[in-house]
Parts: sequence; structure tokens; C-alpha cells
Amino acid sequence: MTLLHDILDPAELAEAVATGLVRPQRHPRLPLTIYNYTEACQYSAAWTPVTLTCRGLVVDASGRVLARAYEKFFNHSESHAPALDPEAAVAVTDKADGSLGIIYHDGSGFAVATRGSFASDQAIHATDILRTRYASFTPPEGLTVLVEIIYPGNKIVVDYQGLDDLVLLGAVEIATGRSHGPDAVPDWPGPVVETFGYATLAEALAAPPRDGREGLVVHFTDADQRVKIKYADYVRLHRLVTGLTPRSVWEILVTGGDLDALLEPLPDEFHTWARGVAAGLTAEVEARAAAVEAAYAEIVAGLPDGWGRKEFALAAVRSPHRGELFQRLDGHDYRPGLWQRVRPSADRTPARGAEE
Repeated sequence: MTLLHDILDPAELAEAVATGLVRPQRHPRLPLTIYNYTEACQYSAAWTPVTLTCRGLVVDASGRVLARAYEKFFNHSESHAPALDPEAAVAVTDKADGSLGIIYHDGSGFAVATRGSFASDQAIHATDILRTRYASFTPPEGLTVLVEIIYPGNKIVVDYQGLDDLVLLGAVEIATGRSHGPDAVPDWPGPVVETFGYATLAEALAAPPRDGREGLVVHFTDADQRVKIKYADYVRLHRLVTGLTPRSVWEILVTGGDLDALLEPLPDEFHTWARGVAAGLTAEVEARAAAVEAAYAEIVAGLPDGWGRKEFALAAVRSPHRGELFQRLDGHDYRPGLWQRVRPSADRTPARGAEE
């Protein structure tokens, strides 16, 4: 039996929860908890052994670990990706385009959770498949079996031609965290993720992109570390499908919406880009506001004693900021107008490098 404190420092986990880096979610009926890193963790890149491990970690009320998924892994080009030898031996599989499914035992039978929920639509759908189509399947002792949940109602970008199934990805040793590919689950009765013969990361990177697919997962088997290779066309299509554009980011900022909520379900590739757009728009508004304040101060400094609105108007009318200057004079908030001035065009898209 593996307990939570066997694999994570309880104090560090508690701190991560308290600071919003890890979110625990209770099972709707059972005394089970699933731990998952948050959008705040992704945004701040607060990657530690705790946050990397909390990627669908299922624990019961006694602290026994019932299931654990692959640790968080990154795109090969990200700064947080491991520095690994491009000539080291690897196992390469397809990067399936669905939702990660984590098989666990709920006390009465096997069920499927998604990365942060026992009761998401995908988890409910996957559990139904597992308990009907694959009711006789029993995971190997001591392993958490991981699947990709793919069905038409969960289509993201890749068209799987009506596939409605659980695609085996691999497994993780609950006690050690050691991860394995699909070969570790030889008795899986359903479909299995496609495997490729690339011997090294260099070979996988040199391979031509496959039309209509997301990318590759490269597992350095000796070091037991993974990286993703995302195809540029997939990233572009995903952004289009989700409607993520500079305009949509601007709308969130203008309306006081929750950018975290917009980004949370999206792949990591979009977080840096979207926050860069948000930072750029905010900086542009701040620069315009600073120019308004400087112009206002300059005008006021040049007016005679006892000046009034007429004298101010004669000076302000020549300024490119005259609209904001009169609002400033009247004590009104001119920033909403500045946000309108920086509104991106509907068809403006990020540079190619920003997507990748």
C-alpha cells in the first residue's frame, strides 16, 4: 500500500493547495480526492515535485494512493523540458487528441477520472465504456492504467472518424512513479496508441508531420522522462477551433473577465501566447495613459492663475489626447476609451513562432 506521504511531502502539498497551485476535488459520493495542478501553477511555472506529480493523483480518506498519472511533461522546445541527449534511446508514440483518462478503483469497481475531476463529462463517458465494453479488464497489480478518452462529443481538433473508445497510453507504477508505455498493459482489450520506430529524439524531430494528427510523445526510457512534439498546424487549428485570438483576449480584459478560466482547458502552448497578448495590450494602455497624464500636467503647468475650462480647452484641443484630457479634467475615467483604441482587429493573428 502506497500512502500519500510516501510520494509527496505533506507540508509542501498543503502549501501548494493553500497558495492555489494545486486544486483538490472531492468525489461527488465517495471519500476520494483527486489532486491537480492549477492554471495559476501553469502561468507562474511553479513546477516542483509536488505540482508535477499532482496531475490526476487519486487518494482515499486514509491517504492511500489509488492512482497516479504521468507527471506533467512539456513541449521539447519549452524551457521547462528536461535537457536530454537527443541521441539517447527513446520510445515514441502518437500524441492522441482527447482527454487523459486515469483508471482507479472506487471500492466497487474500476472507474475513470480525468486529470482534475471524477465527474467531468469525459470521466462519466469513459467510465461507462470501461464498465460495459471492458467490464472484464483488470489493471496489472500496482499499476495505474492511462487511456485517452476519444469520442465525437469530445472532439478537439483531430477527426477520429466517429471513434468512441478508450485508447491505451500506458501505465504508472503507483509506488515509484515509474512510467511505462502501452507494452506494460498487454491484456488491454481495446485500441492502443500508435507506436513509431524512431530511435532518438533527433529522429522524431526530423520526421515529417503527419496530416490530421496532433504530434508525438517521446519517452526517454532510461531517464523516464517525456517531452511532446506538437505539430504547428495542430496548434494553429486548435487556436482557431477554440476561438482564441487577440480580440478574444482583449474582450476578456475589457469586460473584467477571467483569463485564467479561458485558458485553463487549453494546452500549455496557448498560455504563454495569450498572456503575452494580454501583457502587450495592458502595456499599450498604460503607455497611452502615461501620455495623457503627461499632457495634462504640461497643459496645466502652462495655464495662467485662475484658469478655467475655456483656457484649458484652447490648449487641449491641439493635443491628440484631447478626448481623454477633457475626461481627466472632469474627473472621469478615460481608460475604457483607451482600451477601445487598442482593440485588435478581428483577423489579427500571432506570429508563427508565438504559436509553436
